[in-house]
Amino acid sequence: MEVHISDDEKLFLIHGVEQDIRNDGRACADFRPMILERGVLSGTNGSCRVQLGQTTDVLAGIKLELEAYDPIAEKQPKQPMSFHVDFSANASSQFAGKGGDQYGEELSAAFQVAYSRSLDIIPNLSKTQLAAGYRWKIHVDISVLQWAGSVPDACSLAIIGALSDLEIPEVDVTPDDGGKVSIVLKRPRIGGDVRDEEVPVAMWKLIVTSCPMLLTVSKIGTANLVDCSPEEECCIRSQLLIGVAKNLESTPESDDANEYDITCVKQHGGGLLEMESIDDMTKLATRTAKGLYEAIGNRLNTEERRKPGHSFLL
Repeated sequence: MEVHISDDEKLFLIHGVEQDIRNDGRACADFRPMILERGVLSGTNGSCRVQLGQTTDVLAGIKLELEAYDPIAEKQPKQPMSFHVDFSANASSQFAGKGGDQYGEELSAAFQVAYSRSLDIIPNLSKTQLAAGYRWKIHVDISVLQWAGSVPDACSLAIIGALSDLEIPEVDVTPDDGGKVSIVLKRPRIGGDVRDEEVPVAMWKLIVTSCPMLLTVSKIGTANLVDCSPEEECCIRSQLLIGVAKNLESTPESDDANEYDITCVKQHGGGLLEMESIDDMTKLATRTAKGLYEAIGNRLNTEERRKPGHSFLL
């Protein structure tokens, strides 16, 4: 969504956010209303759709792949997730043709960095390592259907929602000839004349309460704010993409600085920032993440499950 506003409108907006009053009534640390739906794509192992302010619209889908790797060359197990962000040409005229390819690659790389310590951050992600030389590879594909600000934030929430919807098969690993192993899907034993193929495979799910978020913090005038509207994006001096993850060792008494870890910081666009400004923007990201973690946790616990195979695209 491309927006053009006059210099007087920009000045009015800047003076407002410096007083912690935005044009739509929000404070600088407030997000627009969100809609989160899981299980929206039948052809994936996990999926989620997030609408932010009913204008930014993002869809995330996950596919699992059984990957073989060389355990000798790879001394330490790599994190099993890969990310790809695609911008629909219908999202904005600036993404027509290959206009969104570069930004999509930048966001994909940012998520790869934000999740680089996912084996340490997500408690049971190590279960994707099946045996020496075999693991589940988690391919996360994000499609931006509509653009109206704060796309990295919406993508982060869609990734967490899709990961919480992801069902990973349980497997039995048994030794085989030549030092190799056999990997077989685990099915509960049922008596009678029921064939193994008719028994559903046992599944397990990831614990997503500490998944990293990638939040956009913008500086307009002297104020720092999150979830910029398209009009506010016309006034941005500088912008940071900040990865925030919940610290598993934190306690309820911990303050925000100890409760959350910063997994990455990346400047987006131009502008110069002093260290004091970067520190203030990082603190705003951790405060905002705390509310988002609580909100998405409540949403995932109360959401009604969709029927298998149902898709909002159908």
